[in-house]
Amino acid sequence: MAKRPKAKPLNSGTFALIEKQAIGKQVVARILELIRTGSLRAGDRLPPERELIEIFGISRPSLREALRALSTLGVVESRHGGGAFVSDLDARTLLAPLDFYLSLTKTNFKDAFDSRRVIEIEIVRRAATKASQADIADLEGIIAAHSTVQRDPIGFRILDSRFHQKLSEIAGNAVLQRIAYGLYNLGLDFQHFDLRTRRDPGLIARSTRDHAEIASAIVARDPEEAVRAMAKHIRNIELSTQRVIGNSGAPPAD
Repeated sequence: MAKRPKAKPLNSGTFALIEKQAIGKQVVARILELIRTGSLRAGDRLPPERELIEIFGISRPSLREALRALSTLGVVESRHGGGAFVSDLDARTLLAPLDFYLSLTKTNFKDAFDSRRVIEIEIVRRAATKASQADIADLEGIIAAHSTVQRDPIGFRILDSRFHQKLSEIAGNAVLQRIAYGLYNLGLDFQHFDLRTRRDPGLIARSTRDHAEIASAIVARDPEEAVRAMAKHIRNIELSTQRVIGNSGAPPAD
């Protein structure tokens, strides 16, 4: 039976006592500082709850509040029967709360699409210079599959997600990939997407053409053409979404 990892040896001198004001926030800040300075590293096990209570000089509810906040941030993870551990600190883990933040800011429509435009344009610029032959084969396979979902909004939504995810993978930047994922999912659940396709029957065909242009530019290793095609694609998505929520009756981009 594998031995459990030992708790990281920390003491009251390391943490120092926490003042009563904003106790939970101060515990969070102290543990984050220990991670930033290397006193705690990815995979380290935190001391048992009773020791942390004594070290910080706080109550059990305050400690648990702080640990929940750290868990939400993706910094600390609890393991059943094994205590609390510093997470792998991977960028995808640490940026996961971005998805939740974006879900709370749907009214900030223009900022969301401006952000998506900036991120996805940079992604395709990189993809056009970094795509391997295997990546190109994957993209061509995804584009070919579009013909099977022209009358299937949910099937297209899944394929669309695969296409954008593949572009992020080719770009090879975990932070860009996580941000792009959060922005992609902003307000684009199945019900919303189905509403858009019912009000705009040409949406799937138009997005299919957009995807094909983006993929062709990447196959040709032409970053500037890839940027142009992605900018047009994001603009078309923005306009179709605007029409659904009643902000605009503008035609799709040419």
